[in-house]
Amino acid sequence: MNPISSVEMPETVVDIRPRLNRSAVRGSEPWCFCATSLEQVESAWRLVYERYSHMGLIDENPFGIHAAPTSVGQHACVIWGPEGPEVGYTMTLFRDNPTGLALDSVYARELDELRQQGRRLLEVGMLADRRRSAARSVGALFSMMRWAIYYGLHTDLTDIVIGVHPRHAQFYVRCYGFEQFAPPTSYPLVRNNPVVPLRLRLLEELAKDELPRGLVNARDNPLPARKFLHRFAFEPQQLRGSLIAGYLKACHGVDPCRMADPGLARSA
Repeated sequence: MNPISSVEMPETVVDIRPRLNRSAVRGSEPWCFCATSLEQVESAWRLVYERYSHMGLIDENPFGIHAAPTSVGQHACVIWGPEGPEVGYTMTLFRDNPTGLALDSVYARELDELRQQGRRLLEVGMLADRRRSAARSVGALFSMMRWAIYYGLHTDLTDIVIGVHPRHAQFYVRCYGFEQFAPPTSYPLVRNNPVVPLRLRLLEELAKDELPRGLVNARDNPLPARKFLHRFAFEPQQLRGSLIAGYLKACHGVDPCRMADPGLARSA
């Protein structure tokens, strides 16, 4: 593996509109925020647990949260949106890092090939929405993907990768320009359900004259880097004694306090 190192984010907005000189009207879109506290992160991952266990994708656990070990660290960013007083929808973004990506568990060879080509990767995962309305869920997904795109742009990444169920793959291909980069397989992290690996070449796709709907929305509604500056940092002192620490130690046999400390992470 050849994961990227942490990148400082600029204060300016990465605005691709002048280059592309196109326009679109942004419709009604749910609010999103970057999680800034342990409480917000645990609430988001509690929603992931509720939805994934309800769908039979994961086993129940006494901590009532779900997270991939590779999602914990300063490379991560948890996006969430409200539904009344609760977290209504969420996704987690994690840059490539010394612990790797969740998709490395099944696509290490293919991801390493991208790394060797100099591609810098951002994985999008742990999506969940408590609402039952398909229209509202799609709106929330468009909003969160806009945050994923700008997190990638502000941290100088080249590709977004995601593993999805085969029946959802065409949505990402059609609405964002993702492409499949390896054959489907079974995914142990979700009880061996099938997964399709998709990749979005960020700058190449955004530079095209004709853009799919999701990229039009992102292009015409840029997010400044300051939106991400105060994201929860997963510092060891913040995680000690937390639900996250208890869950990862009991269910995955890893100490997130060590994982969160760059000085203690394993070498690439």
